[in-house]
Amino acid sequence: MPSNNDSGGGGSLWLVDLIAGGIRNKNIEKYNQQARGIEEYQSLPVNILFPPHTFNENIIISGGSQNERLHICEGILRNAHNANHAVIILHVANNALENIVFQNGFGTVVNNKNRVFDAFTSFDFNDIVHTVMETCQSKYDIKPAGRYVLQVVYDLLLNRKRLPFFSAFANCPYFKLSDQIASRLSNGSITKNDSDRLNSLLMTGQIECPKIDTFFHDMKAQIDYLSASDPSSVNAVSILSAIKNNQILCVDMRSSANVMLMELIVNSLIIAMNRGYDFSLFIDDISFINNEMLKNTVSQKSNHRNIIVSKDLYMLTGGKEDIFASVIAEAEKTVLFSHSSNISCEKLSQYIGNYEKIDVSYNHNSGWYKSSRWGYNSHDGQTETKKRESRVKPEEINRLSQSEAIVYDHSTSSLIRTVIT
Repeated sequence: MPSNNDSGGGGSLWLVDLIAGGIRNKNIEKYNQQARGIEEYQSLPVNILFPPHTFNENIIISGGSQNERLHICEGILRNAHNANHAVIILHVANNALENIVFQNGFGTVVNNKNRVFDAFTSFDFNDIVHTVMETCQSKYDIKPAGRYVLQVVYDLLLNRKRLPFFSAFANCPYFKLSDQIASRLSNGSITKNDSDRLNSLLMTGQIECPKIDTFFHDMKAQIDYLSASDPSSVNAVSILSAIKNNQILCVDMRSSANVMLMELIVNSLIIAMNRGYDFSLFIDDISFINNEMLKNTVSQKSNHRNIIVSKDLYMLTGGKEDIFASVIAEAEKTVLFSHSSNISCEKLSQYIGNYEKIDVSYNHNSGWYKSSRWGYNSHDGQTETKKRESRVKPEEINRLSQSEAIVYDHSTSSLIRTVIT
């Protein structure tokens, strides 16, 4: 009768092999965990993940519910407020975000119920010219000669001891400027030399008057819901004045398609960046599609930082690979809550990157054999191969539970998975 060829010594060798294999597999498992580099915590409070200095980081918060995202935002804004760090918040009808800013006393909320915005507050003449010439440039095509018309309006305002608010430019009778100059001359407000100079400036830029008039008419119509009708009586604020005074300013854009207001704000930000002011731009669920200037500002290297908050960052970029890559490339820290879109999960997984994993596959060989006598041989083995695998798989992002998040630090490549409390 056939018998098994294993002896007592063979059994001992088998046991040694089993123990050695178990140790090796434990080491492989440990290696894979270290190579993947993800730390797991049952829970972590916001102030641990975002300590006081993190108001000055490029941060992305994507996915989850509005409450999950705002819980983190409140901590970041508190840090900025305590550090007297300027933050410009742009959002679309996010009342909960406005309440965080207002109820905590973080800064000023500008919307249709608190119309204290004046685009030109704290602007000098060159700032005004830059903003008018560069905002929706392709549509209005105001030529350089237009600055002379703006100079006339600016000088007449100063002559009347009035500050050059946006409302003053928006309500100016551009086709009656020559009458205004004559009236000032006749009542002695200006001299003959002043009158001649102003008329010369007006004549040089006269051809641009229709474009300038149309520009201010359209701009006033678009931003009237948040503009102060009498800026001097309400202590009006602009993007530039908020940055200069290290304030937090929260602006309701109403719609991502509010292009004139968006470009007006972006041009104000460009002025601040060119002057080296330190501030953060906080964008809450505003699409980058058809907002080329906003995308360029987010990607521009300067003293400013970006805080981009969205229920789905990839969808916010319209699925445009170049826009997504440009926006996310600037991030220093990314917080990912659960996402419902499979393609968004895939793109975010790719962004976090891969690691080299040792993959173990097992094999089993057995059978009867005959040499001097019948015997049975059984052999278990394993094959080890290296392969690239996602550090965070798309399905992991999709299946995150409530308040659970993946926190990715781009500068150190560290990953944390935790419930944020």
